[in-house]
Amino acid sequence: MRILFTLLLALITYFVMPAQTSHAPVEIYLKQGKDSIRLNNNTVKLKKEPFTLIFVYNDPGKFNGVYVNTSFTRDYYKMDPSETIKDLNYLPQKVYSEHKFNPNKELKVNPEFFQYFGYNPNANWNKFDRLIKKDGKIIAYRKVKNFYLVDDKENIPVEKMRFSIFMIFEVIDQQTGHFFNREIYRTKAKLKF
Repeated sequence: MRILFTLLLALITYFVMPAQTSHAPVEIYLKQGKDSIRLNNNTVKLKKEPFTLIFVYNDPGKFNGVYVNTSFTRDYYKMDPSETIKDLNYLPQKVYSEHKFNPNKELKVNPEFFQYFGYNPNANWNKFDRLIKKDGKIIAYRKVKNFYLVDDKENIPVEKMRFSIFMIFEVIDQQTGHFFNREIYRTKAKLKF
């Protein structure tokens, strides 16, 4: 009975608790003008002008992208780090399709769905403006000039944004052939204009 309890506890820990790493598998920065700020559970005051999200993949090959929810509401943003993200097992199914190489320079805004900022190591396409391989890392740049309000089918240029934006960044380990996804890393940021 004791062995069964230990095994059950180990399985619950593996599938529910975020993996602990000595360093973040991805670092996310926001660059506007000459200023660059790491997004790590913080609030960033922005000018009303385009900016660039920079993703530094420290462990390329272990995962190929980051799930990003951009919203005017705090649904995902307000979750405690110890809480499992709602619908974690369905995250890949909650992703908007996008054009290659970010031609619209946009973030899609919706409280429920995600964008997947990923790259395919076996093909010549990705969801970024540019991608650089350097020192065993992958550095990906995504320029943002517009916020696309999915429900309203409206495009708002950054220059006209009046509301705060809540973002959550999620990296998961998809278990091939299994129903469960495991959270590897999560961070968030509030963008104020």
